[in-house]
Amino acid sequence: MMPAITKTGEGIDKTIAPPQLRARIESGEDILLLDLRKQEDFDADPILLQGAVKLDPSKVSTWEDLVAGKPNTVIYCARGGSISQSVQKHFEQKGMTIPYLEGGLAAWKSLE
Repeated sequence: MMPAITKTGEGIDKTIAPPQLRARIESGEDILLLDLRKQEDFDADPILLQGAVKLDPSKVSTWEDLVAGKPNTVIYCARGGSISQSVQKHFEQKGMTIPYLEGGLAAWKSLE
């Protein structure tokens, strides 16, 4: 399976659909999930996807090394909008593409 993080331009999708992510998780694939929801969104629904790490998206430069050497990284926020996209852009400027969860946590919950 193609890694989720790669040098920009190597054909990796910028998003991952909730069913696709679920299938990868259920297959036992080792995926680094980063929850980038704003604090007020997290406080309103403090549940993380299994194995996810909650990080502050406004401080991406302080934790960006966390994804170094982690080829299967997926980011998500509340709705898959501006937060995920801004963090994704940060990594693209460093030559990496990290997909974000389409529709964010809201779309994930619709699978249940």
